[in-house]
Amino acid sequence: MTLRKHQSEMLDICNRIANGASVRKIILHVVPGGGKSMIPLIMGKLIPAGLADALCWVTPRMSLQDQGERNFLDPFFRNLFNHNLTIRSSTNETNPCRNHNGFITTYQAIGMDTRGLINREFKRKRYVLILDEFHHAQEGGIWHNALQPLVDNASYLVLMTGTLQRGDGNPIAFTPYEKRKENLQAVLRGDEETAIVRYTRQDALREKAILPLKFYLSNGDVSWVDESLETHSADLQNCYKDVSNAIYTALNSKYADELLQEGLSHWQNHRDWNPFAKLLVVCADYKQAKRISAKLKSLYYNAEIATSHDTKAAEASIKSFKFGGTDILVSIAMAYEGFDCKEVTHVICLTHIRSLPWIEQMVSRAVRVDPKAGPYEAQEAYIFAPDDILFRNIVEKIRAEQAPFLKEKKDKEREKEGGNESLGGEKKKGITPLESRITGQREISIGGPPGAFAFSTTPYIPTPKEIESELLSKIESHVRIYSYTNRFSPKKLNAILKDTFSKPRREMTRIELEKCLKYVQENYPTDSPVRGSGRRVPTRAEHWYG
Repeated sequence: MTLRKHQSEMLDICNRIANGASVRKIILHVVPGGGKSMIPLIMGKLIPAGLADALCWVTPRMSLQDQGERNFLDPFFRNLFNHNLTIRSSTNETNPCRNHNGFITTYQAIGMDTRGLINREFKRKRYVLILDEFHHAQEGGIWHNALQPLVDNASYLVLMTGTLQRGDGNPIAFTPYEKRKENLQAVLRGDEETAIVRYTRQDALREKAILPLKFYLSNGDVSWVDESLETHSADLQNCYKDVSNAIYTALNSKYADELLQEGLSHWQNHRDWNPFAKLLVVCADYKQAKRISAKLKSLYYNAEIATSHDTKAAEASIKSFKFGGTDILVSIAMAYEGFDCKEVTHVICLTHIRSLPWIEQMVSRAVRVDPKAGPYEAQEAYIFAPDDILFRNIVEKIRAEQAPFLKEKKDKEREKEGGNESLGGEKKKGITPLESRITGQREISIGGPPGAFAFSTTPYIPTPKEIESELLSKIESHVRIYSYTNRFSPKKLNAILKDTFSKPRREMTRIELEKCLKYVQENYPTDSPVRGSGRRVPTRAEHWYG
């Protein structure tokens, strides 16, 4: 495998650091889907080089922790970089590394670390700190304040993002700004201690690192009643004044079901070529996500829902989508930014959000190249979305980024769109959707021709955290079975184990957990109960002579 431009630059920076360069901070601005997940692996080279003791990788959400652990275990990457490093998921634990080479956590966890466990850990070891999608940390915000001590104590700092702007327009923490035409704009400049790495959409397309995009934008007639009980009607494609109301109405009425069906039909036809192609449906809110998920299941699709309303269930759904038999994942925000599943070929947009960074991250879930799915030229990313002026403007901005690449591909289709960017589409006070229906669809291609696909699978490798959880579960199960069968207090047995190993099980390393499991199995066997057959019977009352 040939490294991509930004990955090669990162490897060169690491080699220069190993040879005495004074670089301590690296900022990467990499197009979504361009491949930032390999950067921590590259920075991990500083550990065997003796320049750092451990690595801390901070992500926007818990689902990406699992993904980050797996990257370090991936046989392909281990062979490519000739490394044997491992990291584990940790949420504000004592000794987060547990004999591994680092840990991966979330911004939310760090913001809730009131005991300062992570800060103490950074004072104890020389850390490489990697802030993934660091635009989530608002300047002066809670996460900024929580991260600042870690940034100050880190030996090396890596800031990575796919978008150098926030959807709410507020400045990003740890980022220099300057005023340009009455607006503050992020400015990345390097010096002796700071290296800047950029990887644009043009770079990624030129290197065949991401797939070209094809948008299917659906127009529709919509009507709603405002707070003064006045009825409004509009053509979604040509609606400008009340575009937010029009979008909200479309996504909360019949139009949404029709758009869903358009995307489903295309995806099903596409599976004639690639039977393992997967579909991501991004909804506006939890209520809609539940309704869409129920609808898909009623139609006998292998669909699951993943939202932050039930984190454990969401993690299981995402895992099944990536490694199991789930074909369709319905989500709100959990499965868009940083989410890596190469089998995703289609995205159906049922969300009202019209922020350029947010939409760009969402559509990029389908741009990852699947090396087992046939030649690059045969692969495309298919996006189904409303044909409103706000979404069209975002499509145009993405097309503008690809313009230099498209010039080199004269046979590519070109269309021009216009509009104004906004966060629009939110429900306005007093708006009641009445009805809507799709009236037409336009196809906007940004890339190459469709083609045949081949079988594609993603290997499943248990992560350090999963192995620890399995060992904890086995120990807990053994304790409960032994205690029940032998009428022994589980609290007493747990106290014995804690005293024997001088720490609670939740703080043990994998090796310690394996020893604990072996100890409890050998000293408290469940196949030879103390009392007879092990049948639980009431204790017979006896006279007591005091």
